[in-house]
Amino acid sequence: YLANLKDRNEGLYYKLLVENFTEMAPIIYTPTVGWACANYAATYNKPRGMYFTALDRGEMDLMVYNWHTEEVDAIVVTDGSRILGLGDLGIGGLNISIGKLDLYVGAAGFHPGRVLPCVIDVGTNNRDLLDDPDYLGLRQRRLRGAEYVELIDEFVHAVMQRWPRAILQFEDFSTENANKLLERYRYHHNMFNDDIQGTAATALAGIYGALKVQQKTADDLRDLTFVVCGAGSAGMG
Repeated sequence: YLANLKDRNEGLYYKLLVENFTEMAPIIYTPTVGWACANYAATYNKPRGMYFTALDRGEMDLMVYNWHTEEVDAIVVTDGSRILGLGDLGIGGLNISIGKLDLYVGAAGFHPGRVLPCVIDVGTNNRDLLDDPDYLGLRQRRLRGAEYVELIDEFVHAVMQRWPRAILQFEDFSTENANKLLERYRYHHNMFNDDIQGTAATALAGIYGALKVQQKTADDLRDLTFVVCGAGSAGMG
């Protein structure tokens, strides 16, 4: 219903989101967005965001000019390989990019016409998706190694050469690739990995806030004991 409202009347959709953010946030993002990703094919009715695939190699520098706005402030991209605690959801990961940018519009004041959700479809290792006749993504095992990195290189080059002032956010990439890609791009592009840096920054901010409430200083951090608890990969240690 909300996706259809957004298509019909974007202004009303964002007014609803901004004025009722506390109630709306868990609907447009976690936990509901997990269901939306897992049921991407069943709920699909029109294209949203930008879709890049392993078959687009050599074309991405031109493809980015298909996007309808000249100014983009924030880009969120995923390859769908580690969606929340649900694992490999392939092309369905696009809904993560859409939902995250809606949060930025509703809570951080980004202009909805200047954000870009993306998915890079490099295949999926999810057998249920590969066997599903309704699956909309590439029906192949995921690219790995140098071939995978070269494809991500091409995407990063394409979006950053068209929108060099945009912030590029990597979202829900598998652990084996997330750190590697962060180190590859962080010193050359305006980018970050939300699952690594965003989660860490939010957790640290919460700890500093708790210390302030207790009238302690940041130096007291060294004396604290932490328990890491969670079902997703963030709770692995």
